[in-house]
Amino acid sequence: MTLCTAHIRQVNDTEELVFATDSCLTGGEKWKHGIKLFELPRKDCLLCFAGSTIRAYPLVLNLVSSIHLDKYLQSPSATLEEVLEFLSEQFTALVSKIISEIQGEDIHELRGSAKFLFGGWDWQKGANGAFRVWKLYYSQEVEGFIFDELTNDSTKTSFSAFMGDAKIDVEREAKYRFNKILLDEDKVQSKLDMEPLRVLSSISLDKSIREVDGSLQIAKIYKSNRTEFFGIYWESSKGKPCFQGREYNEINKPLVRYFDPDTFEIIESDLPSKLSSISEEEYQNDYEFVKDCYDEDGNLKETVSEKEKHTLRLIFKDVAYRQFMKKQEEQPAQIEEV
Repeated sequence: MTLCTAHIRQVNDTEELVFATDSCLTGGEKWKHGIKLFELPRKDCLLCFAGSTIRAYPLVLNLVSSIHLDKYLQSPSATLEEVLEFLSEQFTALVSKIISEIQGEDIHELRGSAKFLFGGWDWQKGANGAFRVWKLYYSQEVEGFIFDELTNDSTKTSFSAFMGDAKIDVEREAKYRFNKILLDEDKVQSKLDMEPLRVLSSISLDKSIREVDGSLQIAKIYKSNRTEFFGIYWESSKGKPCFQGREYNEINKPLVRYFDPDTFEIIESDLPSKLSSISEEEYQNDYEFVKDCYDEDGNLKETVSEKEKHTLRLIFKDVAYRQFMKKQEEQPAQIEEV
């Protein structure tokens, strides 16, 4: 079971495609730490699923392995539509091999027990390229997977889509809450920021909806043909850092950017915006790099890139560890008597 969403975020001059899902896997048991949002071997698209994990995981793993072995599909020369057609053909071929071992079980229900959202940046679409999203699902009539494009309505000023398991109709609940936000905040004709993620978060935190649960998994696709996966603090900004459904602590959390689930703004607290001093003794071989990232007053420069921020985090952790070890070496060992 799942609720997933995709939307085009348009804020100021920013336009990016956002994918998100909860982390709950069910099926005779419940587990809140399952990976449900996938990066493919090419960096301009994402895939997520709703429905049966038993059906979705083998399909996704086969797809990832196949693209790894296909140099053309990995290359920018292959269009998103070509990747989509390959995905549809492979899923169809795989589910056609399913054999039910239960007397009287509907083979079409088995084959179609998972559906998918696929999308990315199509630089070949139109004059300037476009973000595109498709729903991929099994059709009993053709006995295979087919797809519908969800981003082909040029009359709309914004795009969003929700996909959930039809058995519990969580998709309808998501659309109701989404429309309510737009009406309450007078945004019906406005461009979207993070409203779909606010809906997903509210349903994942709703204890009456058992099938949608766990921390959110979030990723963005940029026009530069790259993807970025994010972590999130869960269940609130005072909670634990989570990434791809798994909980971490502040020491071992992945070095990615994290969302505040209360505001859906990026938390930058793990990187100091101001340093009181920058000395060669403290930073050693990294002194010049740190000095270049901060201005004369010790403030973090606005021009610092994400790659440089990543390097700064590693440097600061290394400095903290060196200082800790030095402090331990300077203090005499103290053993408590029992």
